This record gives sequence, structure tokens and C-alpha cells, in this order.
Amino acid sequence: MSRAEEWSKRWAGPEEEGESLAKRIRDIISPPPPVRQQIVTALYKIGAQINKLDYSLAKLQSYDKMLFEKTVNALIEGDKSKAAMYANEVAEVRKMAKVIMTVRYALERVKLRLETAVIFGDVQANLAPAIVALRQVAGYIKGMIPDVFAELVEIDENLQVAMLQATTHAPIMLESTYVTEEAQKILRDASIVAEQRLKEAFPELPTFEKVPTAPSKSASEESR
Repeated sequence: MSRAEEWSKRWAGPEEEGESLAKRIRDIISPPPPVRQQIVTALYKIGAQINKLDYSLAKLQSYDKMLFEKTVNALIEGDKSKAAMYANEVAEVRKMAKVIMTVRYALERVKLRLETAVIFGDVQANLAPAIVALRQVAGYIKGMIPDVFAELVEIDENLQVAMLQATTHAPIMLESTYVTEEAQKILRDASIVAEQRLKEAFPELPTFEKVPTAPSKSASEESR
């Protein structure tokens, strides 16, 4: 069997014709998933995690809106200390939102890499940077959204198995300069998009000087 034929078999899965009965039975009991199938499964799971992150972002945005209104009302009433308290809460919410947004858009770019690997079969060039980027963004939300973190760790492990299976004749270079630079590019692009979307989704807090205070009562009104 030529190397090209062997790669084709690992990528798409074995054909039943010509295989021994014993091997076919083993595959029925514990079938080794082909590389393409493993990547497609990872794509589906990453999509599910993006949906979870979108749900978390929607909740944070709703909470931020409530705190924003309380901050503005406190400023209008001239209560600086209360306004500062709410503004600090808003800042914390937005820190969390930025992390989640960064992870969300990084996952979108990881998906794009995996889709490219599926279409063109260039596993080493696309799968390795995706694995490294996925590993890094998983650490961002370890204590923030534990269930998503656990899912991303599992996806990372499955993709490493797929990588090992796809590159039997070549070492897995997850720490090569190319892979590191490509993974950093994924994260940088995601961070830039997250920054832009954060500004669009979360309005800037007004300062005390920009908000009109409640109108004071006139002397005639106070005498009534």
C-alpha cells in the first residue's frame, strides 16, 4: 500500500472490501474513528460551546444594562458614592464579558481552521495551531464557566488523538515556531474582534459631569 493510499484510509476510514473478517469484527466492537470524523465531531462540539458562551453573554448584557441604569440614576440624583459602587460592578461585568467574547471568537477561528482541515486535508498546517489556541482559551474560563472548560479540554484531547493518527509518519510539532505564531494570530484576531463587539454591546458609562442632576426646587416651591 502506498503512503497516499494509507493516508486516504486513515482520513476517510477503511473500506469494507478486502478486509479480513477478524478486523471487521474488531472494528464493529470498537471502531477506530477516521480523522475526518473526529474533526467533524469536534466542530459540532465547539459549536455547542459557542452557543453556551452566547447564552452567558446575553445574561451578562442584561445584568450590565440593569447596573448601567442604576449608575445613571445615582449620578442624576447626585449620589457619587452609590454611582461609583454600581460603576465598579459594571467594570467587573465587562471584564468577564471581554474574556468570554475573546474565547467565543477564538473558538470561531478554531472552527475555521478545522473546517479548512476537513476540506483540504492539510491537518498539520491547520489542526496543530487550532489545538494550541484551543488549549490556551480553555484556561481563560477555567474558573468562570467550568462546564465549558471541561468540554474544551475533552475536545483538545480528541483533536490531539486525531493529530497523532493523521501524522503517523511525522512528529507532532505543537511547539514549532509556525504553530505558535499561527495560534497567537488566532488569539490576537479574536481579542481585536472582542474589543470591538464589547464597545458595540456595552455602552460607555457617563461621567458625573455629563449627567444632569435632578432639578432643585425653587424658593417659592419650598415655601409652599
